[in-house]
Amino acid sequence: MTTDAKQSWAGERMPCLGGLCGALFAPRCTPEGKYLDTLPGLIAIALAFLTLSGAVMAAYYDPWHAFASVQFIRREVNNGWLVQAYHATGATALFGLVYLHLFRVMLTRAYRAPGEFAWWLAVKLLALLLFVGWMGFVLSGGAAGYWSLFNAANAAVSLPGAPGAVARWFLGGPAAPASLARLEMFHTVLALAALAVAGGLLAARRKVAPQPAPGKGVAFYPYYLAQYLAALAVFALIFSVLLFFAPHFGQPAVNALAADPLTLPAGTALPWYLLPLAGVADALPGLWGGVAGVAGALVVLAALPWLDRAGPDGAKGKLYCALTWILALDVLALGATSAAHDNPQAPLLLGLFTLWYFFHFLVLTPLVTAMEAK
Repeated sequence: MTTDAKQSWAGERMPCLGGLCGALFAPRCTPEGKYLDTLPGLIAIALAFLTLSGAVMAAYYDPWHAFASVQFIRREVNNGWLVQAYHATGATALFGLVYLHLFRVMLTRAYRAPGEFAWWLAVKLLALLLFVGWMGFVLSGGAAGYWSLFNAANAAVSLPGAPGAVARWFLGGPAAPASLARLEMFHTVLALAALAVAGGLLAARRKVAPQPAPGKGVAFYPYYLAQYLAALAVFALIFSVLLFFAPHFGQPAVNALAADPLTLPAGTALPWYLLPLAGVADALPGLWGGVAGVAGALVVLAALPWLDRAGPDGAKGKLYCALTWILALDVLALGATSAAHDNPQAPLLLGLFTLWYFFHFLVLTPLVTAMEAK
């Protein structure tokens, strides 16, 4: 049976099967060995398995005894230690994939038309995962998570007017077990929303992929599938090393202690994937300054297709690539400085790194890309 016959046979019986066959057997451009092209697929796979492990943990989680219930899962549930370690390590691996994907798209300038919608979905996925990751960190019931919720909740519910009302509805008031019960529900709902956005990202990238010349190209199965399986094998190897040898990688050590009003972390104690935005928030004065800084950091990232003045056919200049690498180092420095709470120069450094972040997007990117377009 030919490919067209398979697609027609499946489509007549169930439309979704016809679409699946079309995606598997439709000709595509010849693969060039770019294994990083598989990053969106790996993100969707990691997010799906992370959702499954979270569903298993949710069956035993008790927000009124958060830390004790996590310990119960690790010690009493059959293979619960593996499920909990998979969920924690999966968050680290997932954020690593998302950050790497965003950096690669920026470096190759694949965010330009017609790929801007896929870029917006990627930034939206990052924003959702940051929120979901923070809630998962708080739900662990550790000392660092408790104080993170305590500071966020008390600051948010004290806001006047509509923002304070929304915060009180979202958190149920100041930090308390009832707040954890609400966060558990939102953690689940937003995780499913992130899974839907990841699926949309895959579809958007498939839509704007280059089309092969008539009579040329190869199908996803088996050619691209082999490429995905090779990338998945490398990812699984790295994930296994983290899972069995460094299950607490990137997590604050104080979070291994139970939540206690007398156990106060020194400085910012957050997972590594939240530290860059925490550095932006700490660099700006006041609650509103921190909120505006975090929102602005995500907005300028989403606005990159407009800030690039070279147009869809612009050349990929070496200066732009060098500035993108410098931006990556700047984001890493933001996270490292935010974690170095004992450094007396941390406030000054955070201000400089935050200034460079916005200067890169709002000044350097339009200027350099306009120069390269000439």
